[in-house]
Amino acid sequence: MIDSGVYMGSGVLSAANMKFGVVVVGEFYDFSQLHLMPLIEELVQMGCPEQNIVVRNAPSIFDVVITAQFLAEYTDVDAVVILMPENRMINALPIMNGIIQLQLQWNMVVTVGGSERAAQLVEMVNMQYEMVSTAADNTAESSIS
Repeated sequence: MIDSGVYMGSGVLSAANMKFGVVVVGEFYDFSQLHLMPLIEELVQMGCPEQNIVVRNAPSIFDVVITAQFLAEYTDVDAVVILMPENRMINALPIMNGIIQLQLQWNMVVTVGGSERAAQLVEMVNMQYEMVSTAADNTAESSIS
């Protein structure tokens, strides 16, 4: 595996300078109850301050795209987790398309699932940070020549 992120001393990805949005979907209450606290604990364990985790409720699956949009537009989150069973999202193609459009529009990582997504989310944001810093270096170098 290629080292693409910033790691803490223990070999765990660091989320120290990150802010996350979490969308709790009302119609998947049982799933959310099972995954919300473990997700928060996992992000905190990776260094994310608890106050940098913004939790918002979406009444149904049909409200997740606009809720994630609100998180992108009105907060400075780096990424969003939509807490719901991934297989339920796969069956909702228009909602998936909305999430993909949101990712592209805001250049922001959005994932669907539970607490198991924490490390993947941090890894993706770290990759984005690294690529942005590398792109800035390349741009500065090319403008000097």
